[in-house]
Amino acid sequence: MVAIEVDQGESIDNQGGRIMVGESFTALQDRVVQLREILRTAKDFVVPWRYFHDELAMNPNFLSTGGWATSPLIDAAIEQIAQTRGWDRPPGNEPTICIPELEFWHGLRSLGGGTGIFFYDEHSCQGLLGVMTDPAGPVDLFRLTTLAFPA
Repeated sequence: MVAIEVDQGESIDNQGGRIMVGESFTALQDRVVQLREILRTAKDFVVPWRYFHDELAMNPNFLSTGGWATSPLIDAAIEQIAQTRGWDRPPGNEPTICIPELEFWHGLRSLGGGTGIFFYDEHSCQGLLGVMTDPAGPVDLFRLTTLAFPA
C-alpha cells in the first residue's frame, strides 16, 4: 500500500538554464544531494524546481547517466495528480530514467494534453512534477511525497 501526498505549488515562467560539460559523477552526486536538501527545506516549490532545471536537467552528463526503468510508485503518484486535475493520462507505466547509485529518478509524462517533467528522490521519498499545458505558458508545480506501508 502506498500513501501519496500531493501539494500544488505555484506556477512559474518557463526559462532556460545553463549547460555544464565534463562534470564528474561525484559532482553530479553533490548536486543531487544539494537538491535533496533544498527540496526538504523549501517553502516555495520554485526554488528546488529551478535548481533541478538549472543544475541537473540542462546538464548533458546528468541526462546521459542512468538507465531506463519503470516505477509503479512514481506512476501512481503522478496518476493521482492527473485525477485530481481532471487530466487524461495514458494507461500503464511509462519508461523513466533511474540512477540507482543516486536513488534518483526523472522523466517525462503525457498529462492532459500537456507535458509533465518530474524528478523523484528515493532517499527522501519526495519529488516535484512540473506540468506545462501550453509551451509558452507557465509551469504548474506539484510536490510528490510517497510512503510505502507493509502489505
